[in-house]
Amino acid sequence: MTPEEKQTYIEYRIARAYETLKEASMLLHEDHLHGAVNRIYYAMFYAVSALALQHDFSTSSHSQLRGFFNREFVKTGVVPVAMGRTFGFAYDNRTKGDYQDLVKFERQQVTDLLKESEDFIHYLHNLIDTQ
Repeated sequence: MTPEEKQTYIEYRIARAYETLKEASMLLHEDHLHGAVNRIYYAMFYAVSALALQHDFSTSSHSQLRGFFNREFVKTGVVPVAMGRTFGFAYDNRTKGDYQDLVKFERQQVTDLLKESEDFIHYLHNLIDTQ
């Protein structure tokens, strides 16, 4: 992959992160909480995958991406621990909402997660732009 192609993919993934945040917000507004949780996680996922690609790491595994992110950015202090926890929380809740029965999300919890995910994505976007 050429540097130009890599940059195109990074920019695409960041754009997808912001687009997916908007989807999450719309779903939350209509009280589709499971869908909102799903889109919140994926918005964060796209931002993390953009950061990973910038550092020449690529995987199709959510677990491997989370491990890379935690090892290279959270444990080293580049990303605040609270943001690492938010990403993990979003993943756990997306998994529960997608694969378990009788899961119920509270509107305030999802609203808070959406705000945290917005901060997370802005933080990673700025990190990508400054590296």
